[in-house]
Amino acid sequence: MKSSRIQIRHKVSIANAKCWNILKRQAIEFCNNTGLHGYKYISQTQRSKTERIIWAIVVFVSLSCAIVLIRMAWNYYATHPTLTVIESTHHGIWNYPFPAITVCNINRISYNLTKKFVENLKTPANVSKEYLIQEMRLMNELLSPGIFGNDVQRNLTRLQDIIDDNHLTIFKVMDLITQNCSTLLTMCKWKGTIDQCDKYFKRSLSLDGLCCSFNYYTFPDTTTLKNVRRAAACGFETGMTIVVNSEPNDYYATTIGAYGVKVMIHYSFDYPDFNDEIQLVRLNSQHFVTINPAEMYSKSEVKNLKISTRKCIFSEEADKVLYANVKERNLTFTAYSYHNCLAECRAILFYNSWPEMNQKQQNLPKTLDDVNKIPCGCIPDCLLYYYPIESSFGTLDNTVYYNGARFSKNPGNATSISNHSVIHIFFNDLVAFQYRRSVNYSWRNVFASFGGLLGLFAGFSLMSIFEFLYFFIIQFVIGELEASLKSIRLSTLQADPQQTNHTETPTVWIGQLAFRFESIFRVSIVSDSKS
Repeated sequence: MKSSRIQIRHKVSIANAKCWNILKRQAIEFCNNTGLHGYKYISQTQRSKTERIIWAIVVFVSLSCAIVLIRMAWNYYATHPTLTVIESTHHGIWNYPFPAITVCNINRISYNLTKKFVENLKTPANVSKEYLIQEMRLMNELLSPGIFGNDVQRNLTRLQDIIDDNHLTIFKVMDLITQNCSTLLTMCKWKGTIDQCDKYFKRSLSLDGLCCSFNYYTFPDTTTLKNVRRAAACGFETGMTIVVNSEPNDYYATTIGAYGVKVMIHYSFDYPDFNDEIQLVRLNSQHFVTINPAEMYSKSEVKNLKISTRKCIFSEEADKVLYANVKERNLTFTAYSYHNCLAECRAILFYNSWPEMNQKQQNLPKTLDDVNKIPCGCIPDCLLYYYPIESSFGTLDNTVYYNGARFSKNPGNATSISNHSVIHIFFNDLVAFQYRRSVNYSWRNVFASFGGLLGLFAGFSLMSIFEFLYFFIIQFVIGELEASLKSIRLSTLQADPQQTNHTETPTVWIGQLAFRFESIFRVSIVSDSKS
C-alpha cells in the first residue's frame, strides 16, 4: 500500500513538472513572438538577468495599473449606471400636462352642517345635542393626531360608539360635516371659459381630509397621461381661475389659525400631500400662482437595465413588480408613482411597522441603517413631472364685484367678492426645462474604455487575445496530441515491429495534420510579430 502511494506521488510530481515545463516553454515562445511591448526583453537570453528582471517588473506594474484603473472604471459604472442631463431649456409648454389643483378649506368642519348632522342622529339619553356638537370637533384628530392633547381617548370612544349606533362610517360623517365643493368654489374659468365649478372640480381625499380637486385622477378613473388636461399657452387667461368662498362665519374647527384656503399643486396622478407645492390663500385677496414645470423622462434603453441597476421604475412595471402578490391596497391610485407609494406606506404603518415606527416622534428611525432602508419597497419614478410655483397677491376691495373677466362696482351679472378670494393658476412661460435620463455606459463605452486603458498601459490589442489563445491553448493541445500519438505509435511498433514498412496508419496521418496545423499558425504569428 505504501509503495503504491509513493508511486502515485511520483507520477503526480512528474506530471506537474511536465506541465510546468510546457507552460514555461510556451511562455518563452509567447514573449519572443508576441506584439505586446516589453515582453520580448524578458525572454531574450543575451540580456543580463538584472535587465530581464527589471523588464518583468515594468511589465507587471503596467499591467497592474491597467487592472486597477479598469476596476475603478467598472465600479464607477456599477454605481452610476444612468446619467441625467438637461435635454432642452425650450421644451414647449403644451407638452406638459397641466397640474392637478386641490383646494382645501382651512376650516375642516362646518358649524352649520355639523348642527344639521347632529340633529338627525340617534343619541343616548344622557348625551345632549349641544354636547355632541362640541364633541364633533374631535374629528380633526383624524387629520392631526394629538391636536386636542392626550386626554381625549374616552371622548373619542364615546363619539365612535354613537357613530356606530347610527350605522355610519367615518368617511360618511366627514362627508356630511365638510363644506361641499359647490359652495366653496363659486366661480371657475378654464382657458377663458366660465362654467360651473362642478364641471371641473370633484370631491377628493387628501392628507387634509376631504377637499376639491381639478385635473386629479385616482381610482376608479382610468384616464391615461395622454388624456390629462393641458394648456397650450401661458398667462392667467389660459389657466384656471377660481373664486373661493370659505364662509368665515361658518368656521368651527380649523387645522391652522387663519381664514382662507390651502391650495396644493401636484401631478395629476399623485395623492394630494404635504410635500406638494402649497399656497395659502387668505380672505379678500387675489393671488397669481405661476407654474414653471419640469419633466424628467428616461430613454427606452434605460428600461433594458434591471430595476436594481437603474434604481427607478416605470409606472406600467409597478403592478407586475411591486404588487404582483397584493390583492388589495389601502390607497387605490390610478397609476403608480413614488409619491403614491410613500403615501400608501404611511397608511399601512398603523398595521405593519417599518422599522418599529409609529406616530410618536421618539420612535422614528434614527440609525443610518434604518434611514437607508427602502420603506415598503418604494422605487423612484423613471418618468417625473414637477411643478414649482411662484406667487404674488393683492388685497381685494370688498365693495366691488367680479364677473369672471373684470371687476366692477355694478352688481349686475357679477358676484360679490366680500369675504371671497380669487386665485389664478397658470403656466409662467411658453417653454420649460426637460431632463433626460440615459444609460451612462453602454457595452460600446465599456469596451472602448477597457481597451483604451489596456492599450495605454500594456500595449494590449484584440490580436493579443488570439496570440494568448494560440500559444497557451492551441499549442498546448497540439503538443499533447502529438505526444499521445507518438506514444500510441511507439506502443504499436513494440507490439508489431513489421508495421514500420506498412502504409501510414490513421494515427500517423493525424499527427502530420496536427504538425501542419501548428506550422501554419506559427508562421502566421511570426510574420505578424515581424511586421
